[in-house]
Amino acid sequence: MSAFLSELGRRLAEKWLTALVLPGLLFTGAVLLAATLRHTHALDVDFLLSRAASYNRDVRGTGSTAVLLAVSGALLAAAGAGLLAQAVAVPVRVIWLGRWPSPLGPLSSALVRRRADRWQRLQARYAEEVERPRPDRAVIDALAARRNRIAPAPPCRPTWIGDRIAATDRRVHLEYGLDLTSAWPRLWLTVPEEVRAELRAARSALDSATTTAAWGVLYVLLGLLWWPAAVAGAGTLTAAWRRGRSGAGELAELAESTVDLHGAALGAALGLGTADAPLTRELGRRITARLRKGA
Repeated sequence: MSAFLSELGRRLAEKWLTALVLPGLLFTGAVLLAATLRHTHALDVDFLLSRAASYNRDVRGTGSTAVLLAVSGALLAAAGAGLLAQAVAVPVRVIWLGRWPSPLGPLSSALVRRRADRWQRLQARYAEEVERPRPDRAVIDALAARRNRIAPAPPCRPTWIGDRIAATDRRVHLEYGLDLTSAWPRLWLTVPEEVRAELRAARSALDSATTTAAWGVLYVLLGLLWWPAAVAGAGTLTAAWRRGRSGAGELAELAESTVDLHGAALGAALGLGTADAPLTRELGRRITARLRKGA
């Protein structure tokens, strides 16, 4: 048990250092640069070196205790910045997933309508091409790709990430009659550990992207004091959004694949079928009825 606790403590310390302190130290350094340079001396290296030399003389003159306190203060500030980024990641995740609060309802509805109109136009062109006497396969594939770049199912969220995640529920329900919201906790308990590990990794990648975006937001705000920070923040937000799209796509694909490959095993665990039988629409409806318990 002591060895287990020691290993657990080491892993938690590593995670704390990687996720909070190191990015926090970088941000703390950026705050110090912003407070020193401001917009007036934004890229003035000579001014920065002279101020740094002055600070160094002041700290050295107060003795080793002041140096220790300065280092401790920097670490505490870094940890505080890391916790702040974790807090900012929560609204970032809400925005990315398209679950916007009611004050943003009109904007959300307008974006959903815009995305849905684009999707429906491409879907209509796709259906028209498919029904031609001699359909062009290249045109069909191009239209399908353009439609799926908007969303794999009719859009219902104002963001691509939100629609990509929501499309999994809708596609599973249309194909199998299975309510994934009710089924997922039970399905999670029936799948092999390696499947759970893949899903955890994909979710971790998406969470990491939201945290990176949160750092980007903090740097953009710091840009109000020192404009180079806003440039760095914009670049960070762009990279985080791309990572978030990739992570959401991978997570959605894995979740849908989990249903395709292990949905029948859930039915077998509930006594509604056999694990080696395919997941059919009839079985999916029976699983949904059992799990909803009449609700």
